[in-house]
Amino acid sequence: MESFENRERAESFGEVAQEYDAFRPKYPAALITAIMQAARASADSQTDASPPSTGDRTSGAPRILDVGSGTGILASQVRSAGAEILAVEPDEEMAAVARSKGLDVDVSTFEDWDPQGRTFDLVSFGQSFHWVDPAVALPKIRTLLRPGGSLALAWNDIRPQGELKTRLNAVVARFHADGRTASLGSRASRGIEANQEATAGSGTTESVPAVEAIEHPALTQLRDAGFNPNETTFVEDLHYPRHEWLSMVFTYSAQLTMDPVKRAVMREEMSAEIPEDGLDARNEALLVLAGA
Repeated sequence: MESFENRERAESFGEVAQEYDAFRPKYPAALITAIMQAARASADSQTDASPPSTGDRTSGAPRILDVGSGTGILASQVRSAGAEILAVEPDEEMAAVARSKGLDVDVSTFEDWDPQGRTFDLVSFGQSFHWVDPAVALPKIRTLLRPGGSLALAWNDIRPQGELKTRLNAVVARFHADGRTASLGSRASRGIEANQEATAGSGTTESVPAVEAIEHPALTQLRDAGFNPNETTFVEDLHYPRHEWLSMVFTYSAQLTMDPVKRAVMREEMSAEIPEDGLDARNEALLVLAGA
């Protein structure tokens, strides 16, 4: 079953909307910069000879549509970087949190959403592209992008480091024998390990080309729909207190759709493995930028 067909998991986040917003990670600053560079390139390419469509931006800021916006984590970051944002989010509870941040949110699935003639410099998906039907979404995105516009797909992929990673993976395997993962990062969700060693000092971020043993399935979908995708990985070394790590892990749909008793036991077992002072982790955040 494709992720977008599993509605139980796709619709599981509203019950933990506040926890999701509190504990899901923000995207690396360098990833946000890359998104904004692509959006500004489109905005700067527009001319007076090609006036904006009804409902388009009135300022000089690039206009971004954030799809599957959740609580507005990615949307808030690009807005802070200078973009004009419209979010589309199907869950009322998640949308309410996003609106509390001052974001403009349309509550709808992307497949059913009516753009009302609006077009955008960039369409973004943060941790959400796997929840839409690409056969419907990709042709629709092409109609929404202004000339020179881009599609941006972003995933955080945060994993513990060192020997603790093996112990925590063993706990996950006991509770997810069907192969479901404790997180839905860019690699964890598709069973792919990077063919690269990217080093970064604690608290630093670096950008490296994404080279993988198996190509991300979205790349084939994008090319088939006439897009020209490029991948970049942004690496961050992080430290998580035990409570924050566990709280993050248990906002993912694989855990949210578990039997509540089993979920509680899994959390206890994971907690027992994590030192009191927390754990070191690495985020290999993936950005796919695609021109139409």
